[in-house]
Amino acid sequence: MLEYFKDIADFNPELFHFLRPKLLWLFVPMLLTLIILLFNTRRKNKWKKVVAPALRPFMFTKPKRSAITFPIVMFVLLNSFGIIALAGPTWKKIDVDGKRNEAQLLIAVDASLSMLAEDVQPHRLERAKFKVKDLLDANPRALVSLYAYSALPYLVVPACSDYKLVELHLDAISPATMPTQGTNLELMIQQADSALKDIVAPSTLLIVTDALEQKDIKPIEDFVNNSPHRVEILAMATPMGAQIPKNVQKTPVRDASGAVVISKLNPDVLFTLQKNPKVNVNSLTLDNSDMELLAKSIRDNLYFQDDAKESDEDWRDMGYLLLILIVLILPFWFRRGWVIQYCLLGFFLTGCSDDQTWDDLWETKDFQAQKLYDGGSFDDAGNTYESVMHKGAAYYKAGNYDAAAQAFEQDSSANSLYNLSLCYSQLGDYDKALSAIELASSKDPSNEAFKSALNETRNEKLKMDSLSASSNSIVLKEKPDSEKDPLQERKAQNEDEKLSSDNKVDKLPEDGDRVTDEVATNKRKAKELEEVPDDFQSGPKNMPSNILLQGISEDPQEFLRRRFKYQYKKYYSDKKQPQEIW
Repeated sequence: MLEYFKDIADFNPELFHFLRPKLLWLFVPMLLTLIILLFNTRRKNKWKKVVAPALRPFMFTKPKRSAITFPIVMFVLLNSFGIIALAGPTWKKIDVDGKRNEAQLLIAVDASLSMLAEDVQPHRLERAKFKVKDLLDANPRALVSLYAYSALPYLVVPACSDYKLVELHLDAISPATMPTQGTNLELMIQQADSALKDIVAPSTLLIVTDALEQKDIKPIEDFVNNSPHRVEILAMATPMGAQIPKNVQKTPVRDASGAVVISKLNPDVLFTLQKNPKVNVNSLTLDNSDMELLAKSIRDNLYFQDDAKESDEDWRDMGYLLLILIVLILPFWFRRGWVIQYCLLGFFLTGCSDDQTWDDLWETKDFQAQKLYDGGSFDDAGNTYESVMHKGAAYYKAGNYDAAAQAFEQDSSANSLYNLSLCYSQLGDYDKALSAIELASSKDPSNEAFKSALNETRNEKLKMDSLSASSNSIVLKEKPDSEKDPLQERKAQNEDEKLSSDNKVDKLPEDGDRVTDEVATNKRKAKELEEVPDDFQSGPKNMPSNILLQGISEDPQEFLRRRFKYQYKKYYSDKKQPQEIW
């Protein structure tokens, strides 16, 4: 409040204006009301003329002039001060900080066959993984997303703060997980541009590759020139280069002259890219000093302050000072003989909306909701609260976790994210619960309750994942006896009887008995599918009616292989596939 009084002394008529000038039109209804008041006063004096002049001194007392004029003056002053206060007079500009944004780190790992060349020991891809882990161990403190690319880019881990999760999936990346061969850096750049298009803070794209050609220069330069982001390149090859190992690629790739192609980086491309101030090419070092410098650079530029957009909040609203005058004058309004009684009618008619009740005149919605909450009516309290935090807490108490989650999602504070995690845990969605509590912990790292909740949520998620993995199948409808196979099946009794690729047969026997890797029961059986079939049909409660669900492979590499294969087919669903799927 002292700042407002100091600004009075700094009054500048050149800067004086109203923040909400349209509200000055309220003077029009005020003037109309004033005219009606003056007209009614004159009408009251006219009827006195019907009384004989000799009797008037005995019939009427001469009123004081102030008794007539003072209520009208008070009416004009109160309304004028109120309208001007609402219009927001101002002449003082204040500084408003811009929005604070957080940068991200996007890591793109080349998983083509050439990354298995052994000029960098043990081989290029393995050394690249070591370098990325060194970067994460140096704690860049940014949200990290992981991509793998060959002919197409594939998202491995979306942006998260759990570096251990990123390292786990990083180990699973290999050329064997990629559906096709090749290296298409341009598509990877397009994917990165799409992922970072809504990120205002200057973020970092780390490209870990051994293949950079002349055609890759333009996509990289377009990316950095048309966005606030920068590119870090980790060159995973020696100047001499190397061939792809024979055990990986039995037929060597040859050029037009018939010479075997040596996989190496083009120094002219690196030199051209290095000229751009937003592109940095990192050479391999024997220690982790290069990754520590990169992590420090990311930490130093982690937060970005937007330029504040000019708005009404940039000016100090001096209308609050007029409230002091209104408060000083208002008590006199209720003195007997001063009040213009029928003017209060407009206040009651315009001050209440159709959905307001009598309690709304005296109590706020939050106060009414708190009384319902204290009385145990949590659901009604949640419907009444205007504060999203209290609304979410009331719904949570009522057991309405969906509504509670929707309420907490409207607030991005650490406490709301913690409460949101509790809601998702109650709903059984531990993936979202873990994401919410991780974000809450990153906002308030010193909160011990958040750390405890984070560990507990991780444990619950691991339990649910293990239960899902141990579930072999969903039992389907039994076959009638008439439809059962006449062939009797049994489990293998020893290792020699187990089927393998070495004793594969073209046709199985139709009678007698045979060894099978399926459990012989009266239930329908199905093998684990590589991917969702094209004729997939949804059954009751969103459960499939035509496939048998089985546990997902615990091998992260196998999981990525199937996932990338599915994404590859989706990408080329309306196009001609350029290469064969492995």
